[in-house]
Amino acid sequence: MNTDGTEKIHNVWPLIVGEFFNHEHTLIKDELINFFKEYEKKLPEGNEQLQNKNYVGNYNLYQSKYNLLAENKNNKILKEVFKFIAKSILIMSKKANKEELENLKNSNPKFNVNINESWFIRYNKGGFILPHAHGNCSWCCVYYVQIGKDSAKKNGSTFFLRPYLTNSLKGEFGGKFLSKNTSVFNAEEGKLLVWPSFLQHGSHPYQGNEDRIVISANSTINLLKK
Repeated sequence: MNTDGTEKIHNVWPLIVGEFFNHEHTLIKDELINFFKEYEKKLPEGNEQLQNKNYVGNYNLYQSKYNLLAENKNNKILKEVFKFIAKSILIMSKKANKEELENLKNSNPKFNVNINESWFIRYNKGGFILPHAHGNCSWCCVYYVQIGKDSAKKNGSTFFLRPYLTNSLKGEFGGKFLSKNTSVFNAEEGKLLVWPSFLQHGSHPYQGNEDRIVISANSTINLLKK
């Protein structure tokens, strides 16, 4: 082992999941929930996936169409939530692309966060979403609007699956970091989770009596020219 200070450890293909908190959430929660109730009244059939008998990606829930923000761009509360989401996604992107940022000639680059798809989900009792990943985007997220009073790690939480195969030996210490199959995040109202789009994720079945409501979005980020 070298001891002359020349050792280097590189963080390549960083796998990061971010947690961000909207401190204004308690002020806007009721308005968001009322907005979603009105949306569901106007569009009770919801997303076309709900009508597809062959689709098995989710169960016992209501899901809006994928253009939630675009269709309701004049809704001030929703716009503020997505500003918070976009800001958080940009923080994640800068963290993951630190080396690329250092190589830019522009010392103060500007970016545009594009919300390509956005939707909300209301879980009925027993509702869940099977593991899946998202395409045509770089970052995904979930924002917890209402989680239910008995929400817990085994009740409606979001989980991520290990994104690589492993043949680590049982009991061998060196590969301990490879042995974890899932990572589970507790839901908290006003919390936003952000992760890279390739990461397989889903939700544990929700068994609460109160509606569990989340907002999700897919995004890309463009570097703006001078």
